Amino acid sequence: MANYFTNPENKRLVFMKTNARIVVVGGGIMGASLLYHLALEGCSDTLLIEKSELTSGSTWHAAGQCPSIAGSYNLAKIHAYSNQLYPRLEALTGQYVSWHASGGLRLANNAHELAWLQQVYGFSKSIGFSMEIVGLDEIKRLNPFLTLDHVLAAAHTTDDGHGDPSGLCNALAKGARDLGATVMRHNRVVDIRRRPGGDWDVVTEQGTVIAEILVNAAGCYARQVAAMVGGDAPITNMQHHYIVTHPIQAFLDRGNEIPVMRDSYSSAYFRQEQKSGLMGVYEESPLREAWVPVPG
Repeated sequence: MANYFTNPENKRLVFMKTNARIVVVGGGIMGASLLYHLALEGCSDTLLIEKSELTSGSTWHAAGQCPSIAGSYNLAKIHAYSNQLYPRLEALTGQYVSWHASGGLRLANNAHELAWLQQVYGFSKSIGFSMEIVGLDEIKRLNPFLTLDHVLAAAHTTDDGHGDPSGLCNALAKGARDLGATVMRHNRVVDIRRRPGGDWDVVTEQGTVIAEILVNAAGCYARQVAAMVGGDAPITNMQHHYIVTHPIQAFLDRGNEIPVMRDSYSSAYFRQEQKSGLMGVYEESPLREAWVPVPG
């Protein structure tokens, strides 16, 4: 079953499903990826509803790093799979994703961090992503701009890199549509109600969709969506800034891109953004102490 509504932007009639086995609320990277992978498994009776444009929440502003190293075995498996998929996604879908296969360097500044990297190295062999522990000479070769005063070693991963988060999200959505899934943009979910039979009425600005399964992928707004069904998703938005510089002459002069750098000492990541530099610093940075006024 379907109906049509008038898109307020262009006054044209737009098709909208009124029933779907699975409705995904939210058109960021998580919602689009779920829609794509459901379609790959043969489940295309799906509808993604996005209140604005795809990626218009927090996805578009992400720095787009895709590390192989993660804090657990299962997360590392997900990361490794993503880093195998993303380089192929543009060819699979025809959607530009700007994949940069720069690899990564994660610095170890003490024995504890080095031991953790060695643990990750152990399960990298089982998962199958490329990783090695390298010394100071190799670090300097890979990134000649580093100062290594506090560094013992680093994990060098060659399968990861970074991509355009908006492009990746739109590629996943396009791949899902090509496999039969439906994406509805510019349509806000305003209420969700449980039906007596267990299905869901997903009430939108343009009409109601009946769903057997409902997925909350609303990101920044996941807590509000959870509240519609009487639940609470303990999600709080945290503001994080990154800085992009003007073009750097040393990068302009180089033919290859430096790896994405991660450093616990500064609690920051660094990388090239085309021929400029990009840096993001997290809240636990020791530099934060310099920003806090001292009483008296």
